[in-house]
Amino acid sequence: MAKSRKGNSADDRFNVRMLLWEVSKRITEEEPTPTPQGMFIELMNGDSLASESKTRIERVIQLFRGLKEYQGLITVRLREESKFAGSEMYMLTTEALMLTLLDMSRQLNECLARYAVIPQIQPLWPAPLHYFLPADATNRSPAEQAEAGAVLSAVLLAQRNQLQDVKKCLCGKYFLAGRIDQNYCSVKCRVKAHQSSDEFKEKRRKADRERYRLHRDGKVKETMRRNHGTQKAR
Repeated sequence: MAKSRKGNSADDRFNVRMLLWEVSKRITEEEPTPTPQGMFIELMNGDSLASESKTRIERVIQLFRGLKEYQGLITVRLREESKFAGSEMYMLTTEALMLTLLDMSRQLNECLARYAVIPQIQPLWPAPLHYFLPADATNRSPAEQAEAGAVLSAVLLAQRNQLQDVKKCLCGKYFLAGRIDQNYCSVKCRVKAHQSSDEFKEKRRKADRERYRLHRDGKVKETMRRNHGTQKAR
């Protein structure tokens, strides 16, 4: 009979002390329990992923979101099927949507076939925290291990219908959107995007033309405050 593992070796005691220190630190600093969104965002914004890894992960996200979009379109059309019974054009369009859906599913499964993983559990949280390691983790670099973890986190988020809550900002940073219409990680990025829009640029050009006209007609007196964007009328 195999001898049971007692867990009292020097290595085990060291690992337990390190784990207790980490959990104690998180509790002291009142850090929330890590979530799949949080782990995914931390990996995507960190330095552990190579650029090609991020490209593969973003492709997986794109396909998951495409599946959700086409699933919604097909569901709506099937619910309305009774209104268009006998319409050959209607059925052809629905079939085309289904073919696209199946092709996306095939592409997604081909992407995921790259990752053979083993689920792992971290027990010392209010709810057990799970994560994934490559099946041959000892032969994988830290970047490859991080990629597998990020992809499987994305799979979990898609299963929970939470993937749409994770967005990529204009600056390249991933963030958890608090609202469905939130597209930027900060006010700074939102303002920058607004100022780079065609609408804002057109308003700026129109204001510049008006300022030039007033100056040309002698209706505006240039002062040192001009450098600060202000003008003094006569």
